[in-house]
Amino acid sequence: MTSSSVELEVTDDLREAMRDCIAGRVHSPVMQTLSSGTKAILKDIAGLQTRAVATLGPPKREGESWWVTRRAIQQSTTLRVAEFKAAWFGDQPVTDICCGIGGDLIALARRGPATGIDANQSVLSFTAANLVTADVVANLRRMDVIESEPAEVVDGSKWIHIDPDRRADNQRHTQPDAWLPSWERTEQLLGLVEGGLVKMAPATTLDSSVTQSCHLMWISSGGSVREQTAIWGTLPTPPEISTNETNWQIGGRSAVVLKHDSAHRFASGSDDWTESAPSTSSVESWMIDPDGAIRAAGLTDHFASRHQAKPLGGPSGFLTADWNETDFENLPCQASIHELATIAKIRDRMSCDDRALRRYFRKAKSYPEIIKVRGVDIDPAKLGKKLRECGETPLALWIGRNGKKTYAVVTDLPQQAPTF
Repeated sequence: MTSSSVELEVTDDLREAMRDCIAGRVHSPVMQTLSSGTKAILKDIAGLQTRAVATLGPPKREGESWWVTRRAIQQSTTLRVAEFKAAWFGDQPVTDICCGIGGDLIALARRGPATGIDANQSVLSFTAANLVTADVVANLRRMDVIESEPAEVVDGSKWIHIDPDRRADNQRHTQPDAWLPSWERTEQLLGLVEGGLVKMAPATTLDSSVTQSCHLMWISSGGSVREQTAIWGTLPTPPEISTNETNWQIGGRSAVVLKHDSAHRFASGSDDWTESAPSTSSVESWMIDPDGAIRAAGLTDHFASRHQAKPLGGPSGFLTADWNETDFENLPCQASIHELATIAKIRDRMSCDDRALRRYFRKAKSYPEIIKVRGVDIDPAKLGKKLRECGETPLALWIGRNGKKTYAVVTDLPQQAPTF
């Protein structure tokens, strides 16, 4: 048995047993009272604590641990993303539907009144224990959102957060038809409130009739695109963050990058995001790699157009630009462009050949500390290991495809702000 199939009620004795298990006291008196199956589950949960802390943050109450399963930790919202979403609701009461083990609920409870709903009593037992670990308070309700009347689920709430893709088969679904609860039920719930946030997999595709009724937001944190979120209706406190647009337009889409304890946004209106940027086959003076949230949101071409850049070798490639100081100063949102993309000044261009690369880095007494690859079947880690012995000066290597040819570009290390 693993924690993925856990059926436990978290009691004070079980908390004590968990502390002993984590400390390696596997023969303590309380541990001796447990069945072998329960001991195995506790050991599995204890082994997940490092991953749980990376997702949910350090426990706020001393001596407590996170009550998680392998499946639940895969589905849980990371702390930074949960805090960002929770801020949309100000200090107003919020109902978190399909709350799971509490990744979003904990963040919601830290900023104001919150209620969590889930159909599984064992899951809610873990949720209650995690609220203790997080040192926050929230109401918990056991309810089958699929079978219950929508008005009973919402229960007068003005705002909701919902994760409708519960993934009973342990797979993320990109089509709302496979959600539990269904998209139809999700829309019914949203129709009873003033506004809400809907958590989705980054690759989820909504029907065009739906996307014209909400604003879609892709959120990245820690270098990964964490989720797509549909912003529905009116929320109390939409965040004022560094952006190229002044509001969250219905029918539009945004990429939000959470970095350095701040949030940065690149957005488009309902029509702008479909624009295409003319590509080029020639490397210019700068290399640019938009954040994954921008690419996931389908905003790469819009980003290129707004920043006087061009896709190199096609829409899925790196971007390149021929900025000078005046050009850069005139870019929209230039103060945060370095947070929205990796940017580096080009030193040299060459074919992607192992011998040529080794010869170049040896001559320059350098090595590629960063290797970025797009559209090419090359393992950056293996290539970096081969070239590490070439010198001591760190540079960056960009490898991509231009038509049928593979190219390599050597740049300075990416900069926080371009220098000319």
